Amino acid sequence: MNVFFSRPAAALACRLLMLVALVSLLAPLVAAQERAPAQLFEAAQCLATDPLHWVDVSNKKELVLAYLPEGRSFNGARFIDVVVYNSSKHDQGFIFDIRVREEGRKHIYSIENNAAWKKLGEEYKFDEPPLGGNFRQNQMVSILQQVHHHHKWYEAQVKQLLKPNAHLRCESKVEDVPPDTKPVPSASQPAVQPAEKSSASPKKWF
Repeated sequence: MNVFFSRPAAALACRLLMLVALVSLLAPLVAAQERAPAQLFEAAQCLATDPLHWVDVSNKKELVLAYLPEGRSFNGARFIDVVVYNSSKHDQGFIFDIRVREEGRKHIYSIENNAAWKKLGEEYKFDEPPLGGNFRQNQMVSILQQVHHHHKWYEAQVKQLLKPNAHLRCESKVEDVPPDTKPVPSASQPAVQPAEKSSASPKKWF
């Protein structure tokens, strides 16, 4: 038996099919609209507000972020790996290795390692190898692959990231401080001071 649709019904069916197709195409992008979880948000606060300027937010309204919620442990310490994108295609950005701990009511995030990366085809390329060489670089590649496989991205408003957080403490140490900004160490003064703001390659670690 043949079934015939009226023109209005056929047009409606066509529109529904187009809507379904559009939703399926936009699904990965919708994931980026989710609000960043508390731990990811606090880590991003450190990246945005640290005097070392890990992430330049001066001309941005939001950051697009990703991470693996389960994190990882090493020698009893907890770590999360935070990805910050600087491309709407999610094909380049930075990855940060951040140690997480608590002291009383303080949430402490210590930036331990980082690297700038780009996705070329199915491969991830690094501008400079991270601390730990190929071993750590391979771990970072695995993390990036997992993040992109799940299509789970988050947005954090810069104006919210820049707000003071009394429960947050950020830590990091680097060795690429310009000679004219490095003071003579003393018992009451750290040996390394923040470098000038820069958008160059990632910092090098002790």
